[in-house]
Amino acid sequence: MPLTPQEIDKIGKTTIDWYRKNKPKDQINVERPLLDVLLPRAKPIVGGKEFISENIFVANGANGQYWAGNSRVTYNTRNPNEQAKYSWANFHDGFTINEDELTRNGIKVIDDKGKSTATRGEVVQLTNMLESHFRALDEGAKDFIHASLWLDGTQATDARPGIDALVSTTPAVGTVGGINAATATYWRNYVQTGITGADAGARLAAALDAMEKAKRAIMRTKGRVTHIFVGGDFLDFVRNAVIASNTTQFTYAGGSTISIDMATSSLKFDGIPLTWVPDFDTNFGLAAPTIPWSKRCYMLDLRSLWLNRDEDDWMRIRYPGRPIDQYVYYFAETAKYGLSTDKRNSHAVLSIA
Repeated sequence: MPLTPQEIDKIGKTTIDWYRKNKPKDQINVERPLLDVLLPRAKPIVGGKEFISENIFVANGANGQYWAGNSRVTYNTRNPNEQAKYSWANFHDGFTINEDELTRNGIKVIDDKGKSTATRGEVVQLTNMLESHFRALDEGAKDFIHASLWLDGTQATDARPGIDALVSTTPAVGTVGGINAATATYWRNYVQTGITGADAGARLAAALDAMEKAKRAIMRTKGRVTHIFVGGDFLDFVRNAVIASNTTQFTYAGGSTISIDMATSSLKFDGIPLTWVPDFDTNFGLAAPTIPWSKRCYMLDLRSLWLNRDEDDWMRIRYPGRPIDQYVYYFAETAKYGLSTDKRNSHAVLSIA
């Protein structure tokens, strides 16, 4: 027996709730480490504000002087504060199901209002059909948002700057958060590219030297490296250099057998794991930039990098309703969000040659 349009909407809402509690075993989607770290500490986008604003302290305006006896001293005026301003993006993804698709799946639809006499089989079939669609919608939305948090904002007209703009390989170029980095020297992240070496020892020394210098540059203005994200090529560069330089330790506690695990469980710098970002190795499905993502290493202070989101419009499932000129049902997912930093010089980007 047929379902009414109202019941299709109702089953759709029930299905997405069920899906999010009982996700099917995923076979294709990769880890999204940046989104996983930023989301639990996201800041709300305040309604009625045009921009995401970050208050920053930019100058002491020092006027220190020596004096003695009756000598005169001077006073100055100061403007120590500035605001970095970022705009947010609107995200949408959605899918449709038309009545022909429903019919081919053994589901009939009527326009009669009120309670229908749909069979249990029709309800189960529609639920199964929607579950797979919602799975694709939800995972695809996360992929899109995670990529946008990394990309520089030039990938689409309405895109907004991500880490590739905030923690730039050319940090003295352009305006970020409304502040001109060409003149505001405090508003630049640390960068070192082209890291290489003639042999394993030289490569390891070059990588460690770059990371140590980046760490000190961040610490200089009271920053602290909290997370390190790398591409596969950078990770292999460091791992192979460490192994080839014999900087590992082997301990045998005695006994008749030795168990050797040849895998690398983790690589750390200053106690911080080098976290591999799988999407770096595919350039997020886009053309490779001048410095491919797989060769990059980001040393970030996530105390100064924020995901801002509208709590009422974050990964929100929408039901636009059926248009009058189509026998089609629409389902969508939307979000309002933006990335901001209040301290560019607390971050660094490195890359191998």
